[in-house]
Amino acid sequence: MDEEEEYVENTWNYIILCGEPTLYEGLRFARDIIIANLALRFIIQFIPLPHFVRHCLSLLIGSFLLYYNVGIAFIWTIGLTSGAYILIILISFITNNYRGFIVTTFVITFLLLCEVYVINPKMWQQIRGIQMVAAMKIISVAIDLDRGLFKHTLNPVEFGGYLMCPANNILGPWIPFHMYTSYLNVKFLCRRWIMLIVYNLFLSMLFLILSNCIIPWYIDDETSKWLVAYRDAQAFRMSHYFVSSMSIVSMLSAGFAITNDCHSDIQVTKPVLIELPRSLVQVVIFWNIPMHQWLKNYIFKTCQPYGQFVAILTTYAISSLLHGLNFQLSAVLLSIGTFSYVEYNLRYKIALALEVCCLANPCAKQCEHRFKKNSFLAVFINTIFSLITVMHLAYLGVMFEASFSVQESGYSYYHTISKWENLNYFSHGFVAFLYIIYLMM
Repeated sequence: MDEEEEYVENTWNYIILCGEPTLYEGLRFARDIIIANLALRFIIQFIPLPHFVRHCLSLLIGSFLLYYNVGIAFIWTIGLTSGAYILIILISFITNNYRGFIVTTFVITFLLLCEVYVINPKMWQQIRGIQMVAAMKIISVAIDLDRGLFKHTLNPVEFGGYLMCPANNILGPWIPFHMYTSYLNVKFLCRRWIMLIVYNLFLSMLFLILSNCIIPWYIDDETSKWLVAYRDAQAFRMSHYFVSSMSIVSMLSAGFAITNDCHSDIQVTKPVLIELPRSLVQVVIFWNIPMHQWLKNYIFKTCQPYGQFVAILTTYAISSLLHGLNFQLSAVLLSIGTFSYVEYNLRYKIALALEVCCLANPCAKQCEHRFKKNSFLAVFINTIFSLITVMHLAYLGVMFEASFSVQESGYSYYHTISKWENLNYFSHGFVAFLYIIYLMM
């Protein structure tokens, strides 16, 4: 056997040894979510039930699924849900305003106190995403009440059914209450539904294997530190695509995001537009589309009357706090906000000066630029910014690579700084340079 054949055989053996247990664990996790949501869907589909009873089913099945997956830690989600509902009712007796602000403050304070003083780091890492999805639902209900979008205050079963709905209580995505209630009324029977579930399940397993087995293998540790950084960041992005695809599987299994004519347009992320990005601005949008919509509709627009700068700052602050009191996440989110702001404004000035389609977001078909998107100048400038964005993704994403023990206990300040120090703080320095150019134009 020559060296090439031996290399191919060793590679195949590695993929098999890594892929089999990874696929087994991924499918085992998917099985529990799919079974719980299929149970909810088939009961709704074949048994005529009052709307109140459907909320009860959502509450009971979702609570059981949550307990089955995280054990006794599920009491913290129950506690957050119950405390928030009681607070909403109490405020509603006093005033029809300020529920959004007070409830948001309560929710974030609850999460931070649990993370810092109450829950051990291992348990917190286990339920952090679940608590964040619950927090987004609670805040959206409180703000919608302030906006007068409900005919009456939700009763406990409606609120609990929405918060504990098995379709999205573990992985998300966030959906507004009115969409949740409309999905409970949808009835359908078609093969396309099964095909959509299988297709997204296949995608999720593919992303999981890429994250755990393929990507960590194809670039060696001894190569350039920037290639290693790109590899580690890409592995993290693939794990995010796995969670996003699995969340779609969960929603579809419950019959959510399906219309009466068996079509679905649900999107959580857009991997192609992140791996081949036009701009960091679009990466922020397409990373988690439902969360971007939530931040835009419930945080940014709520704070917009106080000024654009206050609205942007508050949006990134709330996003950071919802992810937990974590220096690593806060540093990344703040950096993304800064990088995106500089890129957006610099590209706007370049587009204005050169009359070229090179804005952070694609121009409309009938834009007034002299050099359209297919012109050489537009393609050249947009390609340069795309390469810069890929570099930023490697720089920002590298710190999410760590041993399992570090992930369990959370990332330290030293871990974050050491990752960027190893790359000589290049992206931060480069963005500062671009900002100087922007000021000089």
